[in-house]
Amino acid sequence: MLRLGDVSDAVFKHSLTDGMFRLQVGAFSLRIQSRVPELQSGLRQVYGHYPIFTDGGFYDYDLEIRPASVARHWLRRNAVFCLSGQSPFLPMPAENTHALFEWGLNWTVSSSVHQYLMLHSAVLEKHGRGLLLSAYSGSGKSTLAAELAMRDWRLFSDELALLDGPQLRLIPFPRPVSLKNQSIEVITNRHQGARFGPIARDTQKGTIAHLCAPNDSVDRAHETAPPSLIVFPKWTAGASLRVSPLGAGQAAMRLIDQAFNYSVLGRLGFSMLANLVTAAKAWELEYSNLDDAVDALDTLIADDA
Repeated sequence: MLRLGDVSDAVFKHSLTDGMFRLQVGAFSLRIQSRVPELQSGLRQVYGHYPIFTDGGFYDYDLEIRPASVARHWLRRNAVFCLSGQSPFLPMPAENTHALFEWGLNWTVSSSVHQYLMLHSAVLEKHGRGLLLSAYSGSGKSTLAAELAMRDWRLFSDELALLDGPQLRLIPFPRPVSLKNQSIEVITNRHQGARFGPIARDTQKGTIAHLCAPNDSVDRAHETAPPSLIVFPKWTAGASLRVSPLGAGQAAMRLIDQAFNYSVLGRLGFSMLANLVTAAKAWELEYSNLDDAVDALDTLIADDA
């Protein structure tokens, strides 16, 4: 299996600029084309362990990062994300190109993959059982997911829970964990081995950095897991640890608010969500200390055995 870290810069650059580059991320194959140097270096940093092809082949999505204007390329270096030749977002400064790619890929999958029920949730696995961390932005979800991934939990995704309804299995989509502002420093200080991609500054969300997915999570991207726990985390400064059970009905209503395609799936979406909250116990988790939160989740997943 060829990985990005195995090929030379010259081979990678030629494949990427000519549109022959394929990146395998979980179950999805991405055709990526770009002449923007910042994307080339960003992919190197973040996706070095991922399977690739450099000579073309099948792909699920056709992605391109290109200069926003060729005529003004050297005057104001902006980049634009394209899906199948269409640009759904405004241009961003070229130095933030990798963040643009990650956000664009999130949008691509969340707006089109309807063979699964998709929820806005981090997903991790331990002891063969899946954990969903579902919460609104600003709740500390990504920081907690990063902390778990840096310990002994397997990372499925930071943003997207993909649920195969008929088999009730969580589908791995191991991607970099998006951290912002103080969370970057928190994880860096706690884990000397943490590897990050390029830092994007002055975005609408502040400073953004992407924590590389652990190699083991990438290697095991074909291994699904059953959903066993649904946790709604909330970081609150100075709060004591609080772990409270949540009824299946309440969990379902909260997950509907975090679903990308529940209404698209119709009756099937209702059935899948009902099966999910029946099979997986739901909890609220309020915390201020990451170690306390991790200990609580370790206990919950062990008790679910």
